[in-house]
Amino acid sequence: MSSELELLANTSQNVVVTPAPPISREAGNVVAGPRGPVPVWRSLLSPWPGQRALVLGKLDPELFRLLQDCSVRVERQLPALRTESGVFDLILEERQGWRSGLRGESVSSLLAPGGRWITVVHGRPFVGIRGSWMLARLRRQGFGPIETFYAHANLWSPQFLVPLERLEPFEFFLRLALVVRTTRRRAILLAYQLFGRLGIHRGFLPNCIMVARRLH
Repeated sequence: MSSELELLANTSQNVVVTPAPPISREAGNVVAGPRGPVPVWRSLLSPWPGQRALVLGKLDPELFRLLQDCSVRVERQLPALRTESGVFDLILEERQGWRSGLRGESVSSLLAPGGRWITVVHGRPFVGIRGSWMLARLRRQGFGPIETFYAHANLWSPQFLVPLERLEPFEFFLRLALVVRTTRRRAILLAYQLFGRLGIHRGFLPNCIMVARRLH
């Protein structure tokens, strides 16, 4: 069903969902990002010089280049000796299965105040219950607020993000995506609308991006 959802959206050339606004400490510290296939991801990463980022799992080459161009120090594993807390401004974790490179770690202690833990969960064809499990884990560790997005049409080079915290943006995306109103596609639209009202729509999408921020 997720592949059908992608097909529905791809048939429309005018679908527009506003990307998440950039998150930054100060406007003067934000580096202008390169033009190319990563402007939507840039709005989530909000890179600036001097940031320290921990990347676990797959990282798209364009995103890695974006971080490098913005003078972000990228690390691919946890420091062997942890003599201080709050060392990372950004943790970007990609997950296909259940295992995590941060298993047993207190992620909030690794992040500086205001730092973000961005978890990318994707599956074939669905995210499944891993999305709900990850959200529960984030809440247990005291993160808030937590934002979730569906990246369409490709996870690493999305054209736009669909916010999933409120039902209205998701239903707006579905209505615009449904161009050819066949019986099958009407049924899929109704199914996803039902999933949304039940609060289980994240599990029936091909990817889900979770953005959690350490407040203090």
